[in-house]
This record gives sequence, C-alpha cells and structure tokens, in this order.
Amino acid sequence: MKNALLLLFFIHFSYSQTTTINYTALSGNISNPERGIYHHTETQSSSYSSLSVSQLENWRENDNITLILRLFYLKDFINSPIPQSYLNNMQADFDKIRQAGVKCIVRFAYSNNTNGAYDASKAQMLTHISQVTPYLKNNSDVIAVVQAGFIGVWGEWYYTDHFGMQPNNNDYNNRKEIVEALLDAVSTDRMVQLRTPKFKRTMYSTNALTDSDSFDETNISRLGHHNDCFLASPDDLGTYDDQNIEYPYLSQETNYTPMGGETCERNLPRSGCSTAVDEMKQFHWSYLNTDYHPNVMNDFTNGGCLETITNSLGYRLELKSGSFPETVSNNLNIDINLYNKGFASLYNPRTAYIVLRNNSTNDEYRVALTTDPRTWLASDSEFNLNETLVLPNTIIDGDYKLFLHLPDAEAVLSTRPEYAVRFANENTWESNTGYNDLKTTITVNNAPLAISDHEIKDFKIYPIPANDSVIVKLNDINEYNISLYNTIGQIVKTTSVTESNNTLRLHTDHLDNGIYILKIENDTAKTSKKIVVNH
Repeated sequence: MKNALLLLFFIHFSYSQTTTINYTALSGNISNPERGIYHHTETQSSSYSSLSVSQLENWRENDNITLILRLFYLKDFINSPIPQSYLNNMQADFDKIRQAGVKCIVRFAYSNNTNGAYDASKAQMLTHISQVTPYLKNNSDVIAVVQAGFIGVWGEWYYTDHFGMQPNNNDYNNRKEIVEALLDAVSTDRMVQLRTPKFKRTMYSTNALTDSDSFDETNISRLGHHNDCFLASPDDLGTYDDQNIEYPYLSQETNYTPMGGETCERNLPRSGCSTAVDEMKQFHWSYLNTDYHPNVMNDFTNGGCLETITNSLGYRLELKSGSFPETVSNNLNIDINLYNKGFASLYNPRTAYIVLRNNSTNDEYRVALTTDPRTWLASDSEFNLNETLVLPNTIIDGDYKLFLHLPDAEAVLSTRPEYAVRFANENTWESNTGYNDLKTTITVNNAPLAISDHEIKDFKIYPIPANDSVIVKLNDINEYNISLYNTIGQIVKTTSVTESNNTLRLHTDHLDNGIYILKIENDTAKTSKKIVVNH
C-alpha cells in the first residue's frame, strides 16, 4: 500500500469539459515578416547610397511592406578587395533595417550595365565573399534570404566575363564553387536562391526536395529559386530550359524553399492577371518587386488581381476553430484547426508557442509546440494542430488567457512584435506583444498530486504563490499532520500556527523561492498539493 501511494503521489488524472471557439477570417493585406510586396534598393560602389530608417518605417507602417531587396554593387572592386569603409556602410544599413523592423533579401553584383566589365574573376569573388561573411552571419536575423548574385550583370548569372555565357562543365564547377562559398558565408539556417531551375538541377540534383530531405541544413536543402523576368516571354526570357520538366520540379521544390522575384517586361496575355496568379500559386511565391516592371504592375492593378497577389504572397495563416479544456492541472490539450491561404509556407525556422497569461497578475508562461510552422504548407485544406503540452512547474493556480505566438527565432528579435507572425483573423492580433489571442480562458488548478482510497476534500490553500506564509483551511485541522517537502522528496523544516479549528498558518519566509509539496494526512486519508513560494 505504501508503494502504491508513493506512485500515486506523482500521478494526477484530470477530467474537464472543453470549449470550442470559432474564428472569423480577416480580409485585406496584413503585415507579416519575410513575405509580400517588396521595394528594390541598391547602392553603387563609387558613391554609397545609405538606407533611411524613416523611409523603411514608412513603408512598413503605411504600406505593410516588411521586406526590401538590398543590392550591393561592387564595380569599383573588380580587381581589389572591398574597402573597410564600404563594409562599414553595409553594417550601418543592416542596423537601420533592424531598427525599422523590416528584413532584406541580399544580393551582390558588379555591374548593372551590359556595356563594359560584367564581373570579377572567381578568385576575386571568393575573396569578396570571405570579406562579407562576418556581415552576413552577424546580421542573419534581418536577412530573409540571400540570392546567389556575384556572377553576371545584375548578379543574374548570364552576362559574365569569367563563367561562360553558355556554360560548359568547367564553368558549372566554377559556379558551384561560388555557390558553396556563399552557402558557407551565410548562417546555416538561411537559404540561397539561384536564378533558374537549371542551375540547381545541373550543379546538384535533378530530384526535387521532399518532406524527408527538406529543412535539414544540407546545401541542397538550402538552395531556393528566384525569377527576375517573370511572365516576360513564353520561357520568361531564358528562366526555363524545358518547362515540361522544370515546371513540376519547381512546383515541388518551392514547397520547402523560398521563391520570388520581379517582372521585367509586359507580355500580354501571359503577363496578365490570370497567368500571374496561377503561376505564383503553383510555384509558391513569397515576394514580388513592386517597383519593376511598372507596366506589368499597373496591369495587375487594372486587372483587379493586385490585391489578391498582395494578400497571398508567402504565407497567410487563418485560425478556423480551437477546442480547449476549461480546467487543467499538469497538462494542456490543444486542438486547433487552421488554414494557410497564402501561396507559400514559411521558409525560415520559427517556433510556435502557447502563451498563458494570468488574469490577475499578468504573469506569463510559455510552452513550445513540437510542430514546425514551415510544414504548414499552402493548401485549400485545413491543418490540424493537436498537441498535449506539459505546463511549467512554476505555474500557479488561476485563470489564464491563451495566446498563440510565433516570434522570430533570433533572440534579438524574439520580443519585437513586428517580427512575429500575425494570423489573418478579426480581433485576435495583440499589436504590443505580437500574440494571437485564442479568445479563450482556462483555469489552472493544481489539484492534489496524490490520491488515496479516502481522498481529503473541501480544503483550501492560499495564497499561491506564497510569500511569508501559506494558509491551510480544513475542518478539524488539528486531526491532520501537515508537512512540507521539496521536489526531490526531502522534508523541509518549517513552523506552523493553528489559528482556529479550521485554519493553520505555515511560515515560508525562510524558504528559497521555488516549488514545494504540501502533504496533508491522518490515519485514514492522505493528499498532496504543489505550492509555489515567491518572495
């Protein structure tokens, strides 16, 4: 019997009714990190054009633009190292991007003109990549993705002095060496995009990524795609070599890698709304340049699809419903149905948390979910999020509001609401925290930790957390032995005062802050309850 009681001391069975909440979808564009319409920004090497914090903030606050392309031209350094003054300016730009609450797509190139020198030698490129490596790694928090760049005019891998306009095997080996150096230069949780599907298929594998080999930080899983002549011709001005093969390949690949780019020429009817929306959805576009090509962007506006494109680029997460228990003890079961109505899923790592906020004290407790939000793929079908969460040992009894929080994975940005993911639902966004309100309240009741054949009922313990003392209310309290234990089962010395026939005060002013077990027992019954001491 003694062993059975010791076992039951650690087990608690809880039964509770559940509450189901239905959520209302929100229409219109919302601000979310690492996706959407972006602005193109660039600087030349001869005269550095620094970013403006006020301009970046204006785009984010007034236009819901959270992403820019930052193109660093290195024309004056084709035959020399990058000077420290240029690198200092780069760092200042990253600092401004962070201050403004946005992120950037990064690309390096040497020329923006098909007249004159196109790019540097492979050896010089590798030197330049080595120079920018610490800046890419140290600022990975505000870098959404890096484009391969470097080779060719605009960094688009075609007009090139050193890597073959019609590359042979040796040219591809040299290009791969640049890609490998850039992958090493970038944080392992960030991806690099290639200009055409053929480049990845030739240098790495003709097989598209699947669930089993995605997001594993291997080089092949970290290579995505961008298209900077979207819709401009039947093959997007050379973006595609064989659409019968590359269309299904790209459609599969971009479930797990970032895809985006820009239009570069009006080509109706292909560059009109119908094809644009269909292919952005098929190839899981996360971002689109709003500045180029203006004629095509105007066609999107006049054709009535710009709003759809703006709303749908990247991920667009919508809560449908959630079922939650009304009362919990040690475990919290959540059952949430949601949609990803966007063109794409998240492509950078991010953890989802359930946050519990105490209604009386506003103290917050967070529990990480095991799900990977990058696997919430774009689909017309709903995704079910069903997990059992173990509550923190330090949580106290009380009523708690529940929130869903997807903060940035980087510690420096994790507390900033502009870098958290907002769900597209009405009246759920808490703008000062970046939380999504699940519109439900649960009661945490740390019921007895031990249950005997004759369970003690109708007792109260307060306050929790205790400060200098804790009160135990129980009829005929002198008939019970009341003792205190630490979490490894050792008895804790303390003093008590019986204040009435049903009230006992246990002094805790000498105890360290932490979790303790209060045991109440007599000859016929025994029960135990977790308490928290917090001076």
